[in-house]
Amino acid sequence: MDSPVLFIFALCMPFIVILVGMIGLRWSALKAGFISFCMSVAVLPSLLGVSLHGMASDIVPGSALESLITSISILWIIFGALCIFYLQQATGALKAIQDLLARLHPDPRVSGLFVAWFFSLFMEGAAGFGTSAALAAPFLVAAGYRPVMAVVLALWGHSLGVMFGAVGTPVITQSILLQHSELLLAQAAVPFAWPAGFVLAIALCWFCFVHYQHQGAPLTTHRNGVHRSHVVAMGSFAALTFLLPFTLFAIWTGPELPSLLGAILGGSAFILGMRFVSKPDAMIKSELDTRTESSMGAMKALAPYLILIALVLVTRLEPSIKVYLQSMTLMWQWRGYSGSFAYAYHPGTMLLLAFVLASLVQRATPSQLGRAITNAAVRLLFVSAALFVMILLSRVLLHLGAIALLGEYVAAFTGAAWPFWSVWIGVLGTFITGSATSSNILFSEFQQSAAHASGNPTFPLLGAQTYGAAIGNMICPHNIIAAGATVNIQGQEGQVMRFTLPMAALLASIGGITAMVLTW
Repeated sequence: MDSPVLFIFALCMPFIVILVGMIGLRWSALKAGFISFCMSVAVLPSLLGVSLHGMASDIVPGSALESLITSISILWIIFGALCIFYLQQATGALKAIQDLLARLHPDPRVSGLFVAWFFSLFMEGAAGFGTSAALAAPFLVAAGYRPVMAVVLALWGHSLGVMFGAVGTPVITQSILLQHSELLLAQAAVPFAWPAGFVLAIALCWFCFVHYQHQGAPLTTHRNGVHRSHVVAMGSFAALTFLLPFTLFAIWTGPELPSLLGAILGGSAFILGMRFVSKPDAMIKSELDTRTESSMGAMKALAPYLILIALVLVTRLEPSIKVYLQSMTLMWQWRGYSGSFAYAYHPGTMLLLAFVLASLVQRATPSQLGRAITNAAVRLLFVSAALFVMILLSRVLLHLGAIALLGEYVAAFTGAAWPFWSVWIGVLGTFITGSATSSNILFSEFQQSAAHASGNPTFPLLGAQTYGAAIGNMICPHNIIAAGATVNIQGQEGQVMRFTLPMAALLASIGGITAMVLTW
């Protein structure tokens, strides 16, 4: 293609089709992904010098195998999260948790903020890989938020914790690739979290107050009754209580503990502070006064999550157990394509084990267990096709070289403004791969070479990559599909992206400005 502008447009076409289809035309993720895949296969190979024979005999089947294994890996997480949700529903534990949240703070909207922010961040720091949004979204629906908004809040809330998600996996992987200190890479990412943290927490606070539903009906009167100064103060307090321990642990210990302990310590400080300064209004109090208490105790109701936390901490922080579980891995290879599935170490296995043990604690009947497993399996059927198509598209684009080539073009055209756009490369990597760790694998070496070529310091741009990869989680179709599956919004993924895309663009821009300041 003679025109570089048209060539870049062709490289961007798959993403444009997905965004326009899901947001503008309200297509389902399956439809948008399938059309984008067909157009990519029809147009890009000839532009990139790949023969049709190579596509048919090598790239497409190899990518399909990779996509199948990745889909199974993600569906394993969704299945475990759904089993726990349906078990909680069948045993009455969800009602008990609602009562617990009401006792945690008398205003359910404050409890909603606690779940969307601190609980999501904690689960991201502990387990990662989509677990946090999949668990938080059903909680938020049970707390009084409509399903689409529950997914939006869960995706917003967990995204900052992805920087050090799954006990620091994205940064640890980056360290292994580049042979840099984990501690220095963690410190490089921290400055990006502060402005983003305040924006996210304040936005979450506003949406938690405005979109709370009173006995199934929207609280339209609360839109006028919510004072902006009150929202800003509460959101800022939520951000500060998380970011302070998050920063200290990142600076002192490295990437393993910031998200995990930042959420625990920050959540405790937040609830303690809010109990003294925030009171529910008359309408909310009337709902609380009429609420009936559940007969199930708090410890039984929380059993799946407490067991999951214990399993995650033991398997992630005890080196001998971690190495042993990671050694139990299924691996495959075909014509240079390869993949693996660490089934014993996988978050989905932890979720299912927590489900089984919690069923014993809660004394679930065989019929309740059977219904939970059956309902979870049926729900998976509705999301598996969309998930596979989106992952297949990402793997084909990766193996065609379209992703790396697009990154090189962006770096060449932006010149001195490259630090601003380095964040967007991280976002792009996660949008395509569905994983901040994969984004760091894909683009960390590129970010390092781009820093050298543009005369910029390396570590701020590597921090920008980690931050951008985390923010990209909220717009990745894989994650939207996975979180939406737990609250039954198949086909409405575009409505979720209408909220998450503007927020991701805002946070990426803020991160880009931060990167420019740091490199200067």
